[in-house]
Amino acid sequence: GRRTHGAVKRLWTDRACGSASRQQRTRHGTAMMRAKLTGKSGMAAVAPARARQATARAAVHALCPARAVSARRPERSVRSYSAAQAEVPPLEEGSVAYEKQDYAVVELGGSQVIVEVGGVYDTNRLDAEPGSTIKLNRVLLVKNQESNDLRLGKPYVENATVEAEIVQHKKAKKVVVFKMQPKKHTRSKVGHRQHQTTIKVTKISV
Repeated sequence: GRRTHGAVKRLWTDRACGSASRQQRTRHGTAMMRAKLTGKSGMAAVAPARARQATARAAVHALCPARAVSARRPERSVRSYSAAQAEVPPLEEGSVAYEKQDYAVVELGGSQVIVEVGGVYDTNRLDAEPGSTIKLNRVLLVKNQESNDLRLGKPYVENATVEAEIVQHKKAKKVVVFKMQPKKHTRSKVGHRQHQTTIKVTKISV
């Protein structure tokens, strides 16, 4: 019966495998049971699945050589690349790789942004035409690299402004908002693209 089959299977498994894992013991016990029922000894009664697949595949390829050629994996050509192949021109005498620039921390679009002269930044939509110039008066910090002067506002730096040019108006990447209530048949999927303005900082003055 079913109960006897399970008991014999567990008994053979425990005797044969000892402290092996449960999955390995189950496979080994099943193989031994099939071998005893079929009159064969050892694990030879149950051929591995991979061996059976390989035998069937070899028979099919023997009948159809064209299929054997198409079943082969295409060889990949890996192009070797080393860092020595990239030629970097040497720096001139007296020059540096990066010159530190003056920077400031401003409130822009409801957030604090570190800006530099010549930098391009995206912020929430501003009411200004492309090509026009705006002044940002909410400056929290200003750093002058030449004099190594750092001014920290409380909360804003007095008489400090940041001039920027409006480059363009655009939309940000789409954000998908998906809401659901389980067991209520309620689903809603809405996409949103935030309106943004691209600005370029032209001057930082104190």
